[in-house]
Amino acid sequence: MDIAVLDLEWNAAYTWKWKGYINEIIEFGAVRRQNVRTPQDLCPGSLPPEDAFSCFVRPKVGKRLNSVTASLTNLTEEDLAGGMSYMSAVRQFRQWLGGAVLMTWGSSDILTLIENCRYYTGQARVPFLTSYCDLQRYAEERLGLDTAKQLGLEKAAELLGIDVSQMEQHRALDDSLVTLRILEKIFDPKAIQPFIQACDEEFYRKMTFRTSYVRELDDLRVKPEYLRFSCPHCGGDCGQDGQWLPRNRGFQTEFQCKDCGYRFVGRVMIKEKYEGVMVTKKTFIVPVVEPPREALPGPVGHMDLEVKDGVGLLRFPQWRALKGVRHAFSTRLGGVSGQEFAAMNLGFGRGDSDENVTENYRRFCSAAGFDPEALVCGAQVHKTDVLRVDRSHGGQGIWNRSDTPSADGLCTNVPGTVLVVFAADCVPVYFYDPEHHAIGLAHAGWRGAAAGMPAVMVERMGEEFGSNPQRLLAAIGPSICKDCFEVDEPVAKEFLSLPGAEDFVAGPEHDKYHVDLWECCRQSLLRAGVPQENITLGGVCTMEESTLLFSHRKTRGRRGSNCAMLALEP
Repeated sequence: MDIAVLDLEWNAAYTWKWKGYINEIIEFGAVRRQNVRTPQDLCPGSLPPEDAFSCFVRPKVGKRLNSVTASLTNLTEEDLAGGMSYMSAVRQFRQWLGGAVLMTWGSSDILTLIENCRYYTGQARVPFLTSYCDLQRYAEERLGLDTAKQLGLEKAAELLGIDVSQMEQHRALDDSLVTLRILEKIFDPKAIQPFIQACDEEFYRKMTFRTSYVRELDDLRVKPEYLRFSCPHCGGDCGQDGQWLPRNRGFQTEFQCKDCGYRFVGRVMIKEKYEGVMVTKKTFIVPVVEPPREALPGPVGHMDLEVKDGVGLLRFPQWRALKGVRHAFSTRLGGVSGQEFAAMNLGFGRGDSDENVTENYRRFCSAAGFDPEALVCGAQVHKTDVLRVDRSHGGQGIWNRSDTPSADGLCTNVPGTVLVVFAADCVPVYFYDPEHHAIGLAHAGWRGAAAGMPAVMVERMGEEFGSNPQRLLAAIGPSICKDCFEVDEPVAKEFLSLPGAEDFVAGPEHDKYHVDLWECCRQSLLRAGVPQENITLGGVCTMEESTLLFSHRKTRGRRGSNCAMLALEP
């Protein structure tokens, strides 16, 4: 067969056309081999020049490279300025490809091709895609690995003894050459045939199918057996002991074994994939839910706990004297909720009554000096999307929760608009531009922190308001600290690939790592150009201060929600 291995580099850019983000292709890199019958036919040592394809693509949507892309690829905007247009690149690649089977490492490159094709041409099909092979899935099968854990390109090369030290990682042509060398090690003409797919309508349906999670228990996809649990100790029948509550795209409640009396928490997640409905069940020990502490003002970490009308507010002392901006972080003190939501729960949909949450918002906003009708929040999905908002968005994501756009960051230059993000171990990052009278508020979970969410916000505020990073003020709010944030190797590797990782990743120790999200976010701000003296660290750990703040890890999800809020004053 004739084969071609393709790798793409892209830049996440906001497009007003879609009112969302697109992964805009900025580089093509591919290698081709013809008349492949044996592994020896794949050897890249004798690759003729005409069997390599490489070009930069001049961006049209995102004129500037975001910091994450620039850091990973070492590309500059000057490199791309001399590139060809997307349509020219596609025409040349199509002619070069001929009738070869197109292969990529994982499906993300193909999804990006489909996305770019739809953006530039309005067509859902890629013109040169006739047959395709996902080499990541093929390699996992040949190496006998669990396909649920995606095998990275670098890890596959390591397992096969391939030296990639001379290759420039995260550059399209070099990555395609590494992929070809991996294929050489595991190529079998019969074994690979089942992985080669015709790119027909079924292929496109499968590639673009979006996994969805069941959000309501009365959904017809929920069968009674999905909600039954056996005792993790003795295997006996269990009785449900409480109501089902939404948790982490699933549901959970407590159970008690009818035979041995053991009590535990059962969590079920039901999602519909292309292949059908998939049910995941987990059991946990029943967490101990601590009551809130006494409402006494004073320092907590590097922040101040203020108490007004019984409501606890955390504020940065360095920001107290700033004119024109108001900020706060909520605590568990002063609300009307009970049990695990005690007392100031600001999260709808967690099992608390809407009446309680509404009253909590009224009390907190009154104490902190915010207009409850002007609150704006996005649907937080642990990515780096930033949404510019104004007073017309008042109530979005709080009082009006249907069709809330995905956004882990919000920015505005309109006084009175109150930016809100939820954080119960994730990092809230506050931004203030006193020069242009603009603000931003970012939610950085571990995925967002690893993806450079703070730097993305700096760049977006520059685009929207002309903010100069040297003049920006930033503050890192309460979240889980390094000592408490213990992670497995797959999560640690996301951080270890970042510049300066030795400053915020420790381990392994007993196969576990510790990640300092505060330092990771601080370095992201520094790389984006924010001066060190302009960065304030709150130094408050949600897990260590669980009588003051809700912590997802401490309670295994049995909790209310904290909020960070930020607004410009007139």
